[in-house]
Amino acid sequence: MYGEILRTLLNRPVQSERDVRFFAFRLVAICFVLAMAADSAMQLIAFHGWLNLLRGWVITIVVIAVVAYPVGYYLGTTRLEHHRTKAKLIEQSLADSLTGLRSRASLPIDYDAAPEVDRILILVSLDRFKTVNDRYGHVIGDRVLVRAARLIAEELANLGKIYRTDGTEFTVLASHYTLVEARAQVLSLLARFESTNFGTLEKPICLTVSVGIVEAPANTAFTQAFSAVDAALESAKAAGRSRVCLASEPATPGMVEGDEVVWSADPPVEMPHRAKIGRP
Repeated sequence: MYGEILRTLLNRPVQSERDVRFFAFRLVAICFVLAMAADSAMQLIAFHGWLNLLRGWVITIVVIAVVAYPVGYYLGTTRLEHHRTKAKLIEQSLADSLTGLRSRASLPIDYDAAPEVDRILILVSLDRFKTVNDRYGHVIGDRVLVRAARLIAEELANLGKIYRTDGTEFTVLASHYTLVEARAQVLSLLARFESTNFGTLEKPICLTVSVGIVEAPANTAFTQAFSAVDAALESAKAAGRSRVCLASEPATPGMVEGDEVVWSADPPVEMPHRAKIGRP
């Protein structure tokens, strides 16, 4: 039982400097209780007077204060560094290797953990990016893609976390913003793309983006919300590209209805009669 109590006290998570100090104080308290219990037991066996008893207690307290707290602080700092290293490795495993944005595998997890009252999904797709790769090659295409990702982060990072959810698609999980505010920032993003040269002065490269936006009410499953924002993005592309479409707006005439987006943390598998996530 006592061993379980000690493990409970010492195995509490250390995730900040404040936790380090609390860990050191807990270790001091444990050492103090054990030392005083041992000293009291020795006095019961061989009592040498109250003066010797008080002197022994003072020595015990001083030794614990000088030794136990620094040791506890060092052990707590070590555990804090371990926690930070582990968190950094987890963060790196969830990052896209090319753009540095979060990967699509973490989007469903973050969506479920976000407050349900104000979740908004924003799906941004680079228009006709395949022509960049075909004309300039994939090396230049990757550079342009990285620049585009940075521009998206500059314009939309304050809305929430940004993910690269497909080769040329990026998703923003926004919170604490209204649909009107999110749309206004997306329109600013469209203007930035239309005025930005993603190449050089000798070889200018112009890009536009199409965007779908959906507000996800409480109890809306991720697959349902993503399917809705995906359909909104299709409407924006069908309407001529370089525009934003809300999921609540009517679909553009000629849209193919009934497509289903299959979402998984694994690479997407093409299935019959289902739409692939990727787009030109």
